[in-house]
Amino acid sequence: MRFAGILPLATWMVISAGRAQTDPATLQKSRHEHEDQQWARKTGLTPGEVRSIRLLAGMTDDSSGWIAALDAVSLRARAQVLFTEIGNGHCFRAHVLVRRPEGFSEVWSLDREPRPPWTSGGSRSRSASNLCPQAPGKGPAVHVEGGDRIVLEVPVLADPFLQTVPVSRYVFVWNGKTYELQDE
Repeated sequence: MRFAGILPLATWMVISAGRAQTDPATLQKSRHEHEDQQWARKTGLTPGEVRSIRLLAGMTDDSSGWIAALDAVSLRARAQVLFTEIGNGHCFRAHVLVRRPEGFSEVWSLDREPRPPWTSGGSRSRSASNLCPQAPGKGPAVHVEGGDRIVLEVPVLADPFLQTVPVSRYVFVWNGKTYELQDE
């Protein structure tokens, strides 16, 4: 008779586990916790720091996006990290965050391709289109070059019959407060 209480308990545990795994918010939170731990191992940051960076960039625990890259080394001289996230539709955003004694704060973000200088509508700093894949096989990418420049490369599908896909390249430089588009 002592097993009579185990069956209902086991049944409740199975049902509870099944509910938890089917709840989208719980699944997303669990996925983000796992992702925070993975990026912490890759970067040397703590899972708490990775989570803090992710939340500051706007990726909540129940968001469907994921971390595409986290570079805690290349901008270390300025106590900065480059964080790239991918959201719904495979579009991405890039963020630079600076580590301060009270925690991280954002100093720069990019979610749109800068306007080419030949377009009308004013300054090159105004935004044009979202950072989403335009060409098959490869989407936009952002990385640090030379330890102080952030480079955005956007493959452009100008002609679907081309053998190679041209890339628009934008370089952003630190001006002492944020990153700004460099004239090339």
